[in-house]
Amino acid sequence: MKTFKQAGFTLIELMIAITLGLILVAVAIQMLVSGQQNYRIQSSAASLQDSGLFGINYVTKNIRLANHGNASIINDESLYGGIVLSNQTSSTATPPADGNLKGLKIGTALLTGNNLVSASVNNDSAFSTFPKSDQLVIMYQAPMDTFTCDGKKVRGPVKIRETKETGEISITYAKGWYVIERYYINKASGKDEANLNCSSSMFIADGETVPQTYESQTINAVNTLTANYVANAGEIIAKNIEYMRVQLVVRNTNGTTRTLGVNDYKAITTLPRPAVIGVNLGWLVRSSEKVAMAEKTEFKVLDQTITAAKDGYLRQVYTTTIAIRNGGLGDI
Repeated sequence: MKTFKQAGFTLIELMIAITLGLILVAVAIQMLVSGQQNYRIQSSAASLQDSGLFGINYVTKNIRLANHGNASIINDESLYGGIVLSNQTSSTATPPADGNLKGLKIGTALLTGNNLVSASVNNDSAFSTFPKSDQLVIMYQAPMDTFTCDGKKVRGPVKIRETKETGEISITYAKGWYVIERYYINKASGKDEANLNCSSSMFIADGETVPQTYESQTINAVNTLTANYVANAGEIIAKNIEYMRVQLVVRNTNGTTRTLGVNDYKAITTLPRPAVIGVNLGWLVRSSEKVAMAEKTEFKVLDQTITAAKDGYLRQVYTTTIAIRNGGLGDI
């Protein structure tokens, strides 16, 4: 009778095969983990750019319009001034001088309250350990049919009459509506998170014809705001902005310039105060996801040092300087 030998793997061969299989599995797992980490890093870096670079571009586009419609210099006594620094009066003057918001109303009530104007240390930042964030309020006349920072339609100049006399054509235009925009840090309730928000309102300047209607918005009285831009939270224009700093660039009567915080500018006792010719803006931006490589905790935002917790989030500082339209025309 013929017998057959059975061929198979020896114990050593099986152990080698299992070991090689485990190595391949470990490599695959490592590649998966590494891929997830790289994705989080790339996603975090992209979120920083979205909120930082794109957010800055969105903000500066409108801030460059500040003071459009005015030919005068900007300070806390400039009616409809491009940088809103005072309410109905510039209260430190004796007698009190007219302020940037002179005569403006909501309904029949004159605007009142300290939160209507630009200010330092005005709003909560993302963390209670951070200094409070600054607030910037600007005003401009719409140069064309456009949108406010929070997406409201606003009417620009429009032709209202065209007459022909003695062979000449005479065209009359209604001026564009004025826009007030408030940029501020809006802290999330119960969370160590914050975003950059903007709220807006519109009005027709004194001396213009009313009522005027554009799209679904009708303004029935001059110097009357369409909404309370302080009570309205507005819209998020950049996410995960943990802190904002605002500085004013001013031109002194001798032609020199200096940079001041908003409250420092308001504390100047020599009246009238110098012309504002530019704005420095600084933001501390946080990533949307945590990453293992986030080690930096100290950040310089313009003239302020911010110390953050070592919580795994990437953070980066973005700054920009914006020249104000007509800000340098003449001295006071």
